[in-house]
Amino acid sequence: MKTQNPGHGPSALPNPIAESRTVRGEEAYIYGFKSRAQHHHCLGYGTASLEVSELLRLHKQYCRAVRTITLVPIYAKATALALQRNPEANAILFRKPFGLRIVRFERIDVNLPITREIDGRPVTFIGTLRNAAKKSLAQLQEEISFYQHCDPADSPAIRRIRQFSRMPLWLARAIHWRMTWDPEFYAGNVGTCGLTFVGGDWFEHFLPIAPTSVVFGIGGLKQEPCVRGREIVVGDVLKCSLMVDNYVISGLTAAHLARDFKELLESGSFIREELEKRS
Repeated sequence: MKTQNPGHGPSALPNPIAESRTVRGEEAYIYGFKSRAQHHHCLGYGTASLEVSELLRLHKQYCRAVRTITLVPIYAKATALALQRNPEANAILFRKPFGLRIVRFERIDVNLPITREIDGRPVTFIGTLRNAAKKSLAQLQEEISFYQHCDPADSPAIRRIRQFSRMPLWLARAIHWRMTWDPEFYAGNVGTCGLTFVGGDWFEHFLPIAPTSVVFGIGGLKQEPCVRGREIVVGDVLKCSLMVDNYVISGLTAAHLARDFKELLESGSFIREELEKRS
């Protein structure tokens, strides 16, 4: 019996191309962020599992007492408060004509990804929550909801994406080149730290990449056995990751950031404080 030579026949044909498109528009803009993160920053990662049953209880209480919010403003506020406790981490590496400089910012502005339909197609853009540490959870939710549902003409972030719709890759690179050496231009377009997340419990850890010095990644949230005191109980466990730029942030500062973020989310202390102020 003859066997077919694997080098001949239909299986040997090249894989047909399904689609080919030029990188431009918002894809070129996002490519610039990822490219700069890869070449200009030293990215380090850590992961943790947080027991957030108390946080979820306080979240429900806040929704009943103040207004309905998602968990996203809670994660954003915890990110901002962790940096507020460690202000040396609210800094970014920039180039200068004859070297490098580390610029620390006074205000903590949190970047987060927003995906919505714009001009008939789904688009992901960066929404920035300015001065997030000083705002209430209700205010942060209002800003997030605005990004998600506003008329595109009313949002500077969406107008910027629309302007980029025909931007070639070389122009996106030119914009990011300016961001690399001009702190004021950088801060005017994006925030000083980041937050990214995956929905549901289908994935555990998500390791982000960005040209900022601090990005927290929120992964899956599900019920798992955990230790509470000296007992094993079923708790709500949140998988988190922390990306830092090791050119800017020392290992000790990163450890403090991770510890404070964990404490903020596991205790929910900032939610409790806001509820007490309203009572």
